[in-house]
Amino acid sequence: MLKKILICASIMIAPQMLYAASWPERPIQMVVQFPAGTTTDAVARDLASRLSDKLNQSVVVVNKPGAGGVIGVNTIATSKPDGYTIGTVNFPTLAIIPHLQGTPYDPLTAFTHLAVVGPYDYGIFVKADAPWKTLNELVEYVRQHPDQFSYGTLAPGTTNQLLMERLSNDLKLGWNYIPYKGDTESVVELMAGRIIATNASPTTMLPQVTAGKVRMLASTGPKRWASLPDAPTLAETGLVSYSQNSFLSLAAPAGLDKNVQAQLSKALEAILTDDAVRKEYEQKFGQAVVYQSGEQYAKVVKDEYALWAHTLGNAAGK
Repeated sequence: MLKKILICASIMIAPQMLYAASWPERPIQMVVQFPAGTTTDAVARDLASRLSDKLNQSVVVVNKPGAGGVIGVNTIATSKPDGYTIGTVNFPTLAIIPHLQGTPYDPLTAFTHLAVVGPYDYGIFVKADAPWKTLNELVEYVRQHPDQFSYGTLAPGTTNQLLMERLSNDLKLGWNYIPYKGDTESVVELMAGRIIATNASPTTMLPQVTAGKVRMLASTGPKRWASLPDAPTLAETGLVSYSQNSFLSLAAPAGLDKNVQAQLSKALEAILTDDAVRKEYEQKFGQAVVYQSGEQYAKVVKDEYALWAHTLGNAAGK
């Protein structure tokens, strides 16, 4: 009897073992939830190349932008958990947006988290020829001209938009919000004068700063940008004491084979804990690399989801 049970068990386990051993047999799709040209896209394309080398298989980036990242993230969530679809996931689509408008996926159960690249860095930018040399000067000017200006950034519910609205409320700015699919759109609108400021990421903005077209007034994160060290943090301006926090992570659909998950996680950990990679990402993309395992990040998401449910629930009740 015991022999029959063992034989049955081995028959059930064998296909999974064979599948994991043969994976990957064809190209892997890496979904990016933002448009080409964004920091997420640039980092993802570099990661895809490095993963290809580690796994001896092509990793192809596919951009699925829209709805603050929800469209691309839902593409990951609803794909087959066979290891051939992975993708980048932005923190708001897991912890914030589901409380504001709902999402077609369950943010706590729809994913197999693989790794955290690191925290997103963002900054507040204006045109280089604008009269404001500091964020304090911009704030004072907007206060004196209520409802006359607009800022632009990513879709509602993203940390970019929430931070700018928080600044508007706390500093009594009274400016209007215009949503864009990505930083590449908002910088065009900034240069055209249709918005007065944008909260954007390094990859799009650093070349514009270098070219003398835009000026960075402040880092919205807890630290100054290594690439633009003269720009103060929000806290250093004395206007507010808080910062903008978000994460760039990678995930696969829930139900991913454990052995395939282990292969992907091991490859990503090797890449993201390499000192040379960390330095290159910071210098080339303005992206800090602070690796976390998928298991660690799943706990962070759960805690942050509960925190934002409480925070947004209180805000709605005011």
